[in-house]
Amino acid sequence: MPDTRVVVFVDYQNVYHCARDLFFASGKAAPWLGSVDPFRLGELLCRLGQEKDPSRRLAGVRVYRGQPDMRSGIKLSQSFDRQVANWRRRPGVTVHTRPLRYHRVSRPGNKPEWVAREKGVDVMMALDISIGARSNNYEVAVVASADTDLLPALEDAASVGKRVETTTWGTPGLSRGPLRISGRNTWNHYLDKSLFDLVRDDTNYLSSP
Repeated sequence: MPDTRVVVFVDYQNVYHCARDLFFASGKAAPWLGSVDPFRLGELLCRLGQEKDPSRRLAGVRVYRGQPDMRSGIKLSQSFDRQVANWRRRPGVTVHTRPLRYHRVSRPGNKPEWVAREKGVDVMMALDISIGARSNNYEVAVVASADTDLLPALEDAASVGKRVETTTWGTPGLSRGPLRISGRNTWNHYLDKSLFDLVRDDTNYLSSP
């Protein structure tokens, strides 16, 4: 029986912030807490489906993230470089970055400061999901994100016969709602704190090596 190729698509900032909201909700957690190792996350999501499909094989992990520059501060910019370099050393992990979009804001009594936001990262991820499906690069796409802007890409992948799965963090009685494809029973992997602990990365990339 041929392998069922699984590709995991990770909206990194979405995954990180959702983990912090659920598992480190005190607001006092160190900034690196909530980070995950994308390769171990991919292995976990592939393995969780093997009971129903033993032929599942992890064919790749694709990570999408906005890239800060010096306007975010030199320490944050350098920590980003160190973290991404570490990801790229992992087998099968591909990292896609896009420069953050900055604008200046003035706050009463303070100097103007730069505020950053991701722009175009979701489009980059959506294109990869759709093109990968139509190029037959996978049988299963597992999408780690709660961003509803990705729904058209998930619907497109499903329309050409690909299995689409999603994943969200969860705690008893509390979770971020998973993405749902209208008219389809989409399989969502709820990952609780015990599963988060299997893939967490507590490395302080802000600290110089």
